[in-house]
Amino acid sequence: MRPIRAISRFAFVIIIFAGLLGSTSSSQERSPLEQQLLSEAATSIAEDARELGDATRGAVLFHQPWLSCTQCHAVTDGDEPLGPHLGKMDPATTNEQLIMSILEPSREIKKGYETTLVETVDGATLTGLLVSQSKDQIRLRDPSTQRLLTLPTEDIDTIEASPLSIMPNGLIAQLNSRQQFLDLLAYLMEIRDGGLARARQLQPLPSQYASQPLPEYEAQIDHAGMLGTLDNEAYQRGEAIYQRLCVNCHGTASEPGSLPTSLKFASGKFKNGHDPFSMYQTLTRGFGLMVAQRWMVPQQKYDVIHYIRESYLREHNPDQYFEVTDKYLAELPKGDSRGPEPSNIEPWQQMDYGPSLIGTFEIGNNGQNFAYKGNAIRLDAGPGGVASGRDWIIYDLDTMRVAAAWQGQGFVDWNGINFNGRHGIHPRIVGDLLFQNLTGPGWAGPDDQSFEDPRFVGRDDRKYGPLPRDWAHYKGMYSHGPDTVLKYTVGETELMEMPSMKRMGDTAVILRHLHIRPNKTPLVLQVAHLPGTTTLEPLVNDGTFVLSQPEQNRTADDQVEGPWFDGKHYVSVNLDGKKGSKLNLYDKDFTILARIKTRKDGVIFAKTEPGPKWVPDGKALFIRGGRLTYDIGWVGAVSGGTRIDDHRWHTVAAVYEAESEKLELWVDGKRDGTGRLTPSDRVSKHEVRIGFSAPNFPPKPNFEGAIEDVHFYQRTLTEEELVAFETSKLDSSQALIAHWALNGQRQTTAPDSGSHELVGKSQQLDKEGDASLVNSASPFLAGVLGDAEGVTWSQDGQGNLRLEFPISDRTRQLTIYHATDVEESVAKDWVSQWREDDEPMDLTAKVQGGPTRWPEVLETTAHMQATNGPFAVDVLDYPEDNPWFCRMRLTGFDFFEGGNAAAVADWDGNIWLVEGLNDLPERLTSSSGSTTTLTWKRIASGLFQPLGVKIVEGQIYVCCRDQICILHDLNGDGETDWYQNFNNDHQVTDHFHEFAMGLQRDNDGNFYYAKSARHALTALVPHHGTLLKVSPDGKSTEILANGFRAANGVCLNPDGSFFVTDQEGHWNPKNRINWVRPGGFYGNMFGYHNVTDSSDSAMEQPLCWITNSFDRSPSELLWADTQRWGPLNGVLLNLSYGYGKVYVVPHEKKGNQLQGGMCELPIPQFPTGTMRGRFRPEDGQLYLCGMFAWAGTQHQNGGFYRLRYTGEAVHLPIELNADPETIRLTFSGELDEEAAQQLDHYSIKVWDLKRTANYGSKHYNTKELQVTAARISPDRRSVELTVPGLQPTWCMEIRYSLRGSEGEPVNGMIHNTIHSTE
Repeated sequence: MRPIRAISRFAFVIIIFAGLLGSTSSSQERSPLEQQLLSEAATSIAEDARELGDATRGAVLFHQPWLSCTQCHAVTDGDEPLGPHLGKMDPATTNEQLIMSILEPSREIKKGYETTLVETVDGATLTGLLVSQSKDQIRLRDPSTQRLLTLPTEDIDTIEASPLSIMPNGLIAQLNSRQQFLDLLAYLMEIRDGGLARARQLQPLPSQYASQPLPEYEAQIDHAGMLGTLDNEAYQRGEAIYQRLCVNCHGTASEPGSLPTSLKFASGKFKNGHDPFSMYQTLTRGFGLMVAQRWMVPQQKYDVIHYIRESYLREHNPDQYFEVTDKYLAELPKGDSRGPEPSNIEPWQQMDYGPSLIGTFEIGNNGQNFAYKGNAIRLDAGPGGVASGRDWIIYDLDTMRVAAAWQGQGFVDWNGINFNGRHGIHPRIVGDLLFQNLTGPGWAGPDDQSFEDPRFVGRDDRKYGPLPRDWAHYKGMYSHGPDTVLKYTVGETELMEMPSMKRMGDTAVILRHLHIRPNKTPLVLQVAHLPGTTTLEPLVNDGTFVLSQPEQNRTADDQVEGPWFDGKHYVSVNLDGKKGSKLNLYDKDFTILARIKTRKDGVIFAKTEPGPKWVPDGKALFIRGGRLTYDIGWVGAVSGGTRIDDHRWHTVAAVYEAESEKLELWVDGKRDGTGRLTPSDRVSKHEVRIGFSAPNFPPKPNFEGAIEDVHFYQRTLTEEELVAFETSKLDSSQALIAHWALNGQRQTTAPDSGSHELVGKSQQLDKEGDASLVNSASPFLAGVLGDAEGVTWSQDGQGNLRLEFPISDRTRQLTIYHATDVEESVAKDWVSQWREDDEPMDLTAKVQGGPTRWPEVLETTAHMQATNGPFAVDVLDYPEDNPWFCRMRLTGFDFFEGGNAAAVADWDGNIWLVEGLNDLPERLTSSSGSTTTLTWKRIASGLFQPLGVKIVEGQIYVCCRDQICILHDLNGDGETDWYQNFNNDHQVTDHFHEFAMGLQRDNDGNFYYAKSARHALTALVPHHGTLLKVSPDGKSTEILANGFRAANGVCLNPDGSFFVTDQEGHWNPKNRINWVRPGGFYGNMFGYHNVTDSSDSAMEQPLCWITNSFDRSPSELLWADTQRWGPLNGVLLNLSYGYGKVYVVPHEKKGNQLQGGMCELPIPQFPTGTMRGRFRPEDGQLYLCGMFAWAGTQHQNGGFYRLRYTGEAVHLPIELNADPETIRLTFSGELDEEAAQQLDHYSIKVWDLKRTANYGSKHYNTKELQVTAARISPDRRSVELTVPGLQPTWCMEIRYSLRGSEGEPVNGMIHNTIHSTE
């Protein structure tokens, strides 16, 4: 007995060639995996399958479409299309027979499954399975189509039995690894031993094996050729991909990823093969929870594989580093293609976000300036939105301050989960900082003119949330063409403000146009924080324009108290002009030599671009992990082996030979490390830094200790010279370019006694010694024009420049000017010109509705599915191709009254008006489906990660990360002109994980949303991991429940309670559906609460726990409150972001606890994760939207759908009851009585979880429960199962294989929890 593979059209060709070549393949034709397995004893393979194989994974593998097993073999119910029914396998089948039937299927062919060759009198040759033969005709089953062929005897010349099985040799080569073979064998062994019952238990969900076909080019890839060309450029490309995405789950050598169960490349063992081709197959097809990376083309896969091998395996995990040999390359699948070229367009950079974008942005790198609710506004004119500008300003809407103004190329670094997908990081501005204001109030307190920040202090000692409303309160934002006007209050005074910019030559002058209503108290505005010590000098007699001048620098001879390298100072050497060419670290030999003493990691010598970022081809010699390291940015590194962080003097050197590309590290006259490095490009405009490199590389860039006698030679020193230097006997000036003697106390300059006078300057880092460069002080021009009577400038001793407004009973309009690095004479000329030409701007004209920004109305097609089943999925196309390159990751929606239109949000901050829904037919009259047209119009932009939408009396409410916003169209052009802040109590930190999920409203007008907690970290603020209630007037926010990890949406129940899902993670052993009531704690010990008892009894228990294979990431629940869904009316539904599914949630109440489970609707998976659903009252059908943005299996950017109940019979469990030794299932349709009472049509298993601070939980104590009786109710809708020994359990799986009353199959799986049977 053996499994027979189905033959696709492609495989059918293989059969023909196999017939020509013979029944077996030579060893040269076999894949390395086949050769390995055939060389092993079958008993050894079987033992390993028992011990190491995973039958559950094997079942998923067996059902994969690309392996085609199920095209020939049935395993549960069904006919035998071409091969034996494996669920009815002879128990006497040996392990060796199973193994050989896969490896050499033609060795022994079971009777009845022989291949027959027929040659007709016309010369045609046909191959198939002989079904019947008589004197008049024969009947063959075509293995490629499974159709029956009938041939009259008179047309047949010869009939011959083939020695070949229709399952050809070599199919095992499609497996990635020996582990996959063990998994497949373990599955076959278990269904052989357990029969149909075990096959039903192991039957995977369709979503576990449903996969899109691979692109055709994958069969033609030249794997050997691609591996042979991997170089430093491939390494850099792979590093960029890894750092953008892979690092999120897999982490680095020193830091774990956000999914701790993922393989740690620096120390873990691969389960699916560690050679490059196996790694390629894992990326292509997926393995376990690692989903197929369908977005990657072959070059990107091999680039990231190359980076992982060279950066993690070779250096840190050599046992998993596979040596690529000529023999290995020769055995790889042959091809002549490298697949399509990767796209160089990054969608997050290409997108037009509109004129402004709200997000969390950091200025610098030291935590002193965060705009947690930062509104970044483009100031220069031009198309493309905020990302395409060159001049910007950020307002922090928590503190109503200008956080920064800057200019340059690039806007931000695009690091963030909503941009390039990075976890554990937030975007920072890039370019040249013009001026900034550190975190704190933008206006003084109206009562006492104090700038003491009164906001909530987080557990990290930072301030979070908005200022008190009676101090300052953000009211909203007007959008008028390219202009943005903010509205807010300071005390009782109402203000409007619009930023703009004018260019004076090459200098950007930043303008703040203010409209200030009468103020009963003095107002003080924080204008700029200026580094260093400055003096304030008036430029005009009335004092309205001033110049803040830095104090004169000390002379070079002045002594500065303190050591050279205290972790707060470093030396920079400008390499302008010809000097730079004399310090060549690109294509000439060199030696860097220094004496150092330290207890810590830090940078000794670096050559990089001026500015705060580490750059490609930057070079650094530094200490990492106590050992000497030399790194070339985005190329690679060489490390030594001797620890030198022992606070003793050491002589260290990096010696590079350009011709051989060999770099050696030396410590105390001994060779300590060697490797090959090739700079990728020549660099210019770099500078030398001693004692520092850049804020973002390496992890500890600041040197604290002593560095003296730093030498740079433009040649390689010999071993004898290096030893001589160690013994102080080296006396050579040959090719000595620079020598900085840095002993003694720190001075302003660092003289160079080398041949090129490369004098260094002492530079200061930020005051904390963190990795953030402080801009050198430069003249700063500030002024005010307009109604400025009584307005005065002031400056405190901390570098804060402020503008004071006296009490006034009139409305004032004025403009504030800011310009950086302006000489006094130039400043006076500009001021004279402005005072003559400029007039203050009247902002009232900007707040009544502006010109249309997005006139385009985009048409899409709605595709209505024709089906004979109970559900049809109608695809409502979204405008994937749109003029603004919006990514269309849809996150929430609601319907307007009348049902013809919906407001739909996408995650990148846009709101869309979709119209034409009333044209969707409720029922189809055509068997081929139908289509109709929808229109999409962009009506709002720039919002902060919206994840919930609710329409109230025609007004669109949007739940964003920073606020609940109401959208107003002021002039009737269909676009949003006024973004009203309804509530912004949200406590936002820089953590990537704290989404604000869903938006619902009760009959009293209260709003509800869920706030996620920080991933794998303790909460900083009370809002982390909570369900929040906002009052009808938007003026207050109440925490209803806490202890959530990643709550995705809110379901409001008729009794006033809620359902909130949560995701597997730390303190969450698996996903869960929570029944939430006010005051409850739901298990996450990392939350912000006073719960100290980590026992399971101290938390509220969920309605059910959900294992990953059943639903990877549940999203929002909702009630099917519609007569149009017939027997499913009143049923609770759950959506799946992780798998793109919809489930019913049958449940019951036991005492004060809900318990129940989930069962999947019989519909195809959606190609994107389903996030939100609402029933449209006009047709009573379920509409869904979704996206792909973080870990999930469904990778389409977004989607909009109608899930339509057709009225056909549907058999889903709608009630689930547990009593002593009894489980009762109630279905939505009538069942076949006979099938419902057969015990082998049910299987039940249970298992335990362990809730700990670790990520997730394994399954413990898994066991099968026996069903000893099955009784069907008189209405044939309920089945009562007798289950002896039934006990409460967190995790249960119930499988059933039944029939409906019309004989239709009713197969399903329930995952559920039982808290009580009493």
